[in-house]
Amino acid sequence: MAFTTKKIKSKVVGIIDIGTYKIRVAITKYKNKDLELIGYGEKRSLITEYENISDSLDARQTYEDIADGIKKAEIDANTKIQEVIINIPFRELFFEFDKVNYIRKESEKAINNKELNEILTEVKEISLRKAFQSIKANNSYSKEQLKLIISSINSILLDKEESRKLLGKQPKEVNISILNIFIPEDKYDFIKSLGNILEKKIIKIIPSEYSIAKLDYAKENVVIIDLGSSHTSIIVKLNNNIIWVKKIAVWINDLIKEIQKNYNKTKIDIINTIDEGIYLKEKRSFLEIFKDILIISLEEILWNKICPHHFFMLWWGSNKFIKQFLQETDLNKENLKMVKKISFLTPNIEYLSDIDSSKSNLNIYSMMKCALEFIKREKDPVEDSLKEIMWEY
Repeated sequence: MAFTTKKIKSKVVGIIDIGTYKIRVAITKYKNKDLELIGYGEKRSLITEYENISDSLDARQTYEDIADGIKKAEIDANTKIQEVIINIPFRELFFEFDKVNYIRKESEKAINNKELNEILTEVKEISLRKAFQSIKANNSYSKEQLKLIISSINSILLDKEESRKLLGKQPKEVNISILNIFIPEDKYDFIKSLGNILEKKIIKIIPSEYSIAKLDYAKENVVIIDLGSSHTSIIVKLNNNIIWVKKIAVWINDLIKEIQKNYNKTKIDIINTIDEGIYLKEKRSFLEIFKDILIISLEEILWNKICPHHFFMLWWGSNKFIKQFLQETDLNKENLKMVKKISFLTPNIEYLSDIDSSKSNLNIYSMMKCALEFIKREKDPVEDSLKEIMWEY
């Protein structure tokens, strides 16, 4: 018997991580649902505040820095890239999580493609309607001012049993948990113009908060704190679902600036010595403010739910003094309830042996992992229907 072999072409994609101080570009190869890092380049960035990135001066500098990073990565990989995935360097980022219960009218019949599309369309419309109302109430953005960048189904329950395979099944109830992520329309236009100038096709916009949360933490309930230089993101996962992301106006630059008022040291010097027994007054003041805002934020996210005691913290410098402070502090206050003391964990890292727990490497790695996840689901009927529905928004 003769066999016909078909060579599976590798998919090569550029991953662009726009940071406050550096722009990093990784070139990755995806084949047979596996990934490989084949090139890397970075460029020091002059961006000082994320919300100013779309100003004309910062935008022009950002274009040049990204182009330089891409060029270095292409030289390292000895290949040119056409398609890129990019993160979101903006504070205005809206995560809306929802659970929708769909009752089938003809449960004795098996679900076909037509009904699958009907189910997902209704679930999508319900979740989007709630999302638009929430964003309008809390952030004053109307539906017309928003762009949906990710719509991800976290889990599907068929009569309370988890399964992503709906076709051919005969459930009475279909319960879908879905995450919709939005950015303002003008920010989306900026990212789109970035792709046009770079002459690269942006195939996916992946916020770093989303990709970091999608890493394997070996725990279903986790609080992730991404302590940045210009803002801090608080991400909460319950039952492996990202239920909320809140960005707060407390960042490490505040602490560094306070230290520089009293010490004749550079920013790098301060970062390298921040965990030592110095700067005690400045650190104490910063930590008290950070603690209060963290508690308030977790209260708003969780309401009456128990707060996970498993935490993960990112920062591009050392953060031992913050971890120690949180572990020694009782966060049970007002409406925030935590059963156990905080325990810090580290996500499991696959595929790459040279990725450590530093913020920059984890951002790149997590975006690579998310890209692999999207590629794996390209032939998924659920994802295909969801993509078709997304084009309407």
